Amino acid sequence: MRDGARPETESLIRQYRALLDEHSTVAAVGWRSEDVQRRNFAAIAQVFAHELAPFTVHEVGSGLGHFADFLECHYPHARYSGSDIVADMITRAKKRRPDLDVRVRDILAPPPLEKADYVVESGIFNLRIDCGHSAWEAFIREMLRAMFDGATKGIAANFLTSHVDWKRELGHYENPAAVLSFAIEQLSRFSEIRHAYYPWEFTLLVYRAPQTLPFAPPPVPWPQRTRERPDLRAW
Repeated sequence: MRDGARPETESLIRQYRALLDEHSTVAAVGWRSEDVQRRNFAAIAQVFAHELAPFTVHEVGSGLGHFADFLECHYPHARYSGSDIVADMITRAKKRRPDLDVRVRDILAPPPLEKADYVVESGIFNLRIDCGHSAWEAFIREMLRAMFDGATKGIAANFLTSHVDWKRELGHYENPAAVLSFAIEQLSRFSEIRHAYYPWEFTLLVYRAPQTLPFAPPPVPWPQRTRERPDLRAW
């Protein structure tokens, strides 16, 4: 392990460097197929699916920059940037697309992540090669905090769900209720999970402001004078 490096970070670097050495397709970033990769991209894109004006999105664990391709097809008004802790990933991403705004970066190390409207990740939390469950869960929550600190509007992250009938030994399966509770208590009360698009995964979406319900009128103003429901005795 390099001096000062976290074991969780080192685990990710070893894992993805090995995949990169072995594959040249989406398998190099851990996906079984392009269809699976696109499904997960569509899931994290729900956090900004309502946006009509230009916005910025930063992808943590950007890999080969495939999410930039997805955005160009479906959200051409998005401006993409990305970061990855695996230097070889960034080198190959830039070789694949020299125009990409991607760089080698550990978002848990100073300086803080540059601000973007949305900060997202897709799939980097699903394998805990050399780490125990508790250490990996703590690492994920640190990452979510750093992502939220860098987002002016919201974040999205996807996970393998703990509600399955079979698990890979080194897979990391998150309890959706625990992740949602963490987000509401530590990040923002405007949090939700999407658990209905695929049997074995879910996506966490966290916003800095309340969101309009789909197919419904705009939200009513919420009272900001109190942390919870308004105390009518104080009005």
